[in-house]
Amino acid sequence: MADTARPLRHRLAVGAGAAGLVVADVFTLGFVTLGFEMVASRILTPLFGSGIYTWATIISIVVGGLMAGYFLGGIVADRFPGFGLAATIKFIASVYLFFIYFMSRGGLEGVIAGVGNEYAALFLSGFVVCFPPLLVLGMYSPLSVRLLLKLPSDAGKISGGLFAISSLGNILGIIITTFFLIPSVGTRAITAGFATFLLASGFLSLVTRVLYSDAGDRQR
Repeated sequence: MADTARPLRHRLAVGAGAAGLVVADVFTLGFVTLGFEMVASRILTPLFGSGIYTWATIISIVVGGLMAGYFLGGIVADRFPGFGLAATIKFIASVYLFFIYFMSRGGLEGVIAGVGNEYAALFLSGFVVCFPPLLVLGMYSPLSVRLLLKLPSDAGKISGGLFAISSLGNILGIIITTFFLIPSVGTRAITAGFATFLLASGFLSLVTRVLYSDAGDRQR
């Protein structure tokens, strides 16, 4: 009872600095996640048009990637609940976005050159561009809850708050990317910028791991 009477910030599994990083990550990765969805649409629409089939493909693959990421992230977070995993997620996502950056300069056409069916080519392109990075980024959501949660009684407050912050990042990622970034700097520069940000954020998670240690060490 004494623990539950304390303010929530004093009942977290990590210190204030590490908790702040987790909250910032949830917001910024939410921004990158749906910001990149808008970038992906600009990569695919020159090849397949901007009709309903293109958008249906993009949205379904994005949701599918996030679904797989949430599920896999929940399993992995229980086994490796630390900032080392957070860094790994960011590094892998960064590497893949750099891959998309280079592929968007004509490489995607080579991938679908031998595909005769237009819808199959659209799905393959959408899968290559969207599914892997969204799967990896989706893994951070369950990890963020695992990093902060100490008392089962706080599970609802922590998960609900983090999901709300992530959704705010999603909204701003869509709006800012669509209305400001794409018209001003273009899709390839945004992709490289997202990848660079994730790389830097990954190193910050490594620093946090050193300063605050992993979940197993905190529970000794």
